[in-house]
This record gives sequence, structure tokens and C-alpha cells, in this order.
Amino acid sequence: MNLNLGGKRVLVTGGSRGVGRGIVLAFAAEGAHVAFSYHTREEAAWEVEREARALGVTAKAINADLTDTAEAYALYHDARTALGGIDILVNNAAIWPTNWFADISLEEWELCMRVNVTAPFLLSQAMVRDLRRADRPGRIVNITSQAAFLGSRSGHANYAASKAALVSMTVSLAREVASAGITVNAVALGLVNTEMRGDALERDKENYMRRIPLGRFATSEDAASVVLFLASPHADYITGATVDATGGMLMR
Repeated sequence: MNLNLGGKRVLVTGGSRGVGRGIVLAFAAEGAHVAFSYHTREEAAWEVEREARALGVTAKAINADLTDTAEAYALYHDARTALGGIDILVNNAAIWPTNWFADISLEEWELCMRVNVTAPFLLSQAMVRDLRRADRPGRIVNITSQAAFLGSRSGHANYAASKAALVSMTVSLAREVASAGITVNAVALGLVNTEMRGDALERDKENYMRRIPLGRFATSEDAASVVLFLASPHADYITGATVDATGGMLMR
């Protein structure tokens, strides 16, 4: 299927590794120009930038601390400048801290919310304002999790709560901006075998597999394929939806 994404301008947060890296390179392979954020993994970010450029598109890695409001807004501005505008925003960056609920400090809770909820809010707000000024349609895709619906059983209550908040924000924003031709959707991922989770998943693989009807962990490519569909013209009539890509962990 031709996704008709050639020439689109895309901003992806957290694009230097894992799911974000897969999303960046998938967009580039479709001919879209991509900017993406990274925080600490500079060499990995440069490598993704080189790989994307090798596919014949404009690519820009941008360092940003998404816990900082000014840096989040600066990220959008820098990406917009590098690409000449933004058509598609993918809020992917997230942290996955581990601590039992009774032991989570206020600082840990607030850090998780700033990265996983507040940063997507700030970037989505910047994009909506930009698109409305220019009277242009656009796409926002938020990466959430099965944990938003099923909760956590392994010490990630703050992560689960943040992803549930992102689902709710997706629906509310979609209702507000539909008349402007802006769609807002989410992708609920299951257990993805990436650097962020890989070791933990492998240590308890047998237990995790019992929870996944399709019998395998997701790959970054599995996630990217759903994101690209929602960002494409083929999803013109979809907004406010959360698409489950969980291998059957979440069935609704």
C-alpha cells in the first residue's frame, strides 16, 4: 500500500532508539522529511539522522530535555525551522520508571508526568496553534500503552497513569480540533522488545508470553506500521481513536 507520505514533514519525540527510531526510519523510507528529539544518546541520534538522510530525505536530530517547558517549545520551533513546517507530530518519548506504588516519591511521579504527559501537551498545543494560524490540516499520533487500560502489576503505576492521561488527552483534543481538519489518535502498544525493556522482558519471558495471545513480543516495526497508517491519508476519517497493537494483550 502506498501511504502517500512523500514530502510530509514529521516531528517524532524520542527518536534515537527503540520504537522512536523505528518510526523515524519508517517515515523516511516513505519519503517523509523527519526531525526527532533525543536527550542523552547523541551518537545514536546522529546515526539515525545519517540513516534517514541516506534514504534521500531531510533529517534533523535535535537535543531536548522534555522535562523543561522552554526546551519542549524550542524543539517544536527548531523542527519547524529545519523542515519548513510540521504536518505530523508523533509524541513517542516516554520514561518507564520502576518502583512500587507505596515507594514512589513525589519527584518520581512528577518526572514521569512531565515527560509522558506534559511534553505531549506542550508540543501538541504548539502544533495546533501553528496549524490553525496557517489554516492547514495535520496529524497528531500519541504513543500510549496497554497499561493505560490494564494498569501495572510490576511497579509501574506512575507510567500506567501517565499513559491513561495521554489517552484521555487524545480524545479531548480530537474533539476540539476535528473541524480544523486535524486528527488526533493514539497507539496502545503492548510489550515491545526494545533497549528500554529488552533485558527485563527476556528475564521473565515465559511469564510474559502467557499474556500475549500472538505469542511474541512486538518489534519497533510493528509499532511504526500502525503509526504511519494513522498519519497517512488512508486514516482521514479516524480521529479520537486508540488503536491497540498489543498482540492480543488488550482486546476491546
